[in-house]
Amino acid sequence: MSTAGIITLFIFGLVAITVELFIPGAIVGICGAGCVILSIIFAYLYVSNLLGHILLTLGICFIPVFFISWYKLLSKTFAVKASEKGFSSARDKLNDLMSADGVALTTLRPSGIANIKGNKIDVISEGEMILKNTRIKVIDVKGNRIIVKPVKT
Repeated sequence: MSTAGIITLFIFGLVAITVELFIPGAIVGICGAGCVILSIIFAYLYVSNLLGHILLTLGICFIPVFFISWYKLLSKTFAVKASEKGFSSARDKLNDLMSADGVALTTLRPSGIANIKGNKIDVISEGEMILKNTRIKVIDVKGNRIIVKPVKT
């Protein structure tokens, strides 16, 4: 096998491993790793120890570059960081509605829509029917359910 063929096989292997960053699966990466390993073996067997050492060194240096690139790409693409600035969960927003007053925009039979703190929100009464335009108060928040009762005037 010629020197040019061995170097081409090595470069093809590195390109295949790099393509694995963008294509899920591992088959392309495994084939690329096989090409890199074969090119190093062929360099030692058919050309010279110097070329084998060079390709082995380049291959070893490529490993951390590949994993750092893989980590950075995946962390930007797929991972959600727990410390996102400006993030607040829906549960926190719903808990802020505790004891808030509002107005029933629809008749609550027992569920419907109310205007609470200027927002249209799905609410549910304690089981009683509450007429449209009745003043209501949030008495409990359970998960994503906002439970209201009419305000006695």
